[in-house]
Amino acid sequence: MIQDAELRQLVQAVGYHYNTDDGPDQPYTQLADKYHHEVWYSEGIAPMTSGKYRIRASAKTGIGGTQSGLDVANRVVKSYYKSRRSLYLFQPAVAAYYPGVNYSHKELITAQHPWSGYFEVDNVGLQIIKHFTNFAKSGWAAESAWRYLTPACYSGVLGTENLSQNTQAASYMTLMSPDKADFSTILVNDSPKPRTYTLNVTNTAAAAKPVYCWTSTGPNKDQAAYDANLMQLSAISAVVSGQVSFTVAPYMIATLTTLDRRQDPEVAYHEILSSTSNSVLTQSDQVLYADDFNYSPAFLKARGNTPLYTTDQGGAFEVVQTTTGPALQQMITEQQRALDWEYSFAPNFTLGDDRWCDYNVALTFKFDHTTQQNSQDGNYLGIGLREQTDVKGRLTSAPYVFKLDTNGYYELIVRQQVVTFGYVDLLDVTKAHLLQFGASGNTLSAQLDGQSLVTWQDTTNPTYSGRIKVGCGYYQTQIQNLTISRPADGQISTQRVDNLAPSVHYSGNWDHQVGLGNTLWQRTLSIGTAGPETKVQFEFDGSGFNLIGHQLHASQLDIYMDGRIWQYASALILAKIKPVIYKLLISPKVTIR
Repeated sequence: MIQDAELRQLVQAVGYHYNTDDGPDQPYTQLADKYHHEVWYSEGIAPMTSGKYRIRASAKTGIGGTQSGLDVANRVVKSYYKSRRSLYLFQPAVAAYYPGVNYSHKELITAQHPWSGYFEVDNVGLQIIKHFTNFAKSGWAAESAWRYLTPACYSGVLGTENLSQNTQAASYMTLMSPDKADFSTILVNDSPKPRTYTLNVTNTAAAAKPVYCWTSTGPNKDQAAYDANLMQLSAISAVVSGQVSFTVAPYMIATLTTLDRRQDPEVAYHEILSSTSNSVLTQSDQVLYADDFNYSPAFLKARGNTPLYTTDQGGAFEVVQTTTGPALQQMITEQQRALDWEYSFAPNFTLGDDRWCDYNVALTFKFDHTTQQNSQDGNYLGIGLREQTDVKGRLTSAPYVFKLDTNGYYELIVRQQVVTFGYVDLLDVTKAHLLQFGASGNTLSAQLDGQSLVTWQDTTNPTYSGRIKVGCGYYQTQIQNLTISRPADGQISTQRVDNLAPSVHYSGNWDHQVGLGNTLWQRTLSIGTAGPETKVQFEFDGSGFNLIGHQLHASQLDIYMDGRIWQYASALILAKIKPVIYKLLISPKVTIR
């Protein structure tokens, strides 16, 4: 583009992602400075691990640290200083998909429970971004947007994506109104050392105005609330002899501005909380969810024929009208299949609440026996149970899968290994069939048209809760009357609490880690080293609890309730990622402290 004037006319903006630096010859800086082209940070992370959990990390980085809100603020500053990027696009800003898929737990707003409308906001991450947007008018030149004052922008923090080196170095950005009457300087300190800045304010009417300093940092030791120190007016200073100074405390972001926004409700901090509760998806005491796909035409048109609560991770499942009523049909055949970016697995969708424990899936289905393809065993229907993590988007991401082929062959797949199989004689693929597959405790069972096919117990490392998955081959398989029900004595988890929530209390030798892989809830993990004082304590009201963890080594727990031993030397289940590693059921229902 630098060498091609015609191309520069055709391309209005350029961007790249996950790198705050420029190329060796500074092509992006040249495009911006010489040719006035827009340069964008076209894909950048939102903070990984919400700030309200980060403040409990053993690293003692407060609201900062690698991939924190302060790290993102440094990326905004450095990407402009190094390569003139003036727009930061979050990947994602809002996560409205089931957790457990690729890139989970890195967003400013989480909206993953469509049945209740419940959402969560990373109030720390949001306020850090508002340190830029509260005190400058963003937008385009025609909208009187503020300008970067390039000589007053700098970042000495090292790293290209994760800015985790030399974090004590200077990092600041200055924005100025087009008439030079006001300015705002954002100062970022993602380090354990304080840093003092002195601003020289000259050649502007702003030198005669007071400077308001707004800061955000983590709570002090005597403050219980994680957000006690977010967006606080910390000082009002006068410019003396053309200078004003401010010391930025460790793990803090500060904005020095001539704008007086003390009475502005948009600036005043308030914690954003959902107006609805995080309720489990249930429709009645026995039915967790049922759908006959009988939606109104207007509803289907608005949604592109997609039903409620399903997320396609391969293929395309849409509601169609058949001679026997509406059905959910997989639409894409092998010949129509697109070659996508990284990988693609056979058609499947996920549905439901990851807190479901004991349940049975029943669906009426009909095979597509007219589409002609080379692979006969590629025409199947499968149901997966208790899915929690699905990074690759495939049916067998569920720990328990029952599959039935058109030739009558069926198999039970446990953690991607076939544990038992059999045949249904004379399976009529031209007719609809009722398939049921359920889990109660560690027992799995499958039936076809009322005939029992499989009963099996997982005695090794059982998974106790999760969503359902339904999958098929690249055929136009039809599904009707999907029902997920639970037995009268079936368990359900009503609440899940993160290990770094304030209601969980620790003593002894613990290492609280944040910003980990996306297969861990909130990307957090608390690792305890065995010893008499290594304890974790919490309250619950219910018939039991599950501990979810990442247990690679044999360990035992002593369980105390109300100060009395309940179970001694209870072995934990060995498992990776985020399964239940310990399950305790008590009867009758009691409140435990």
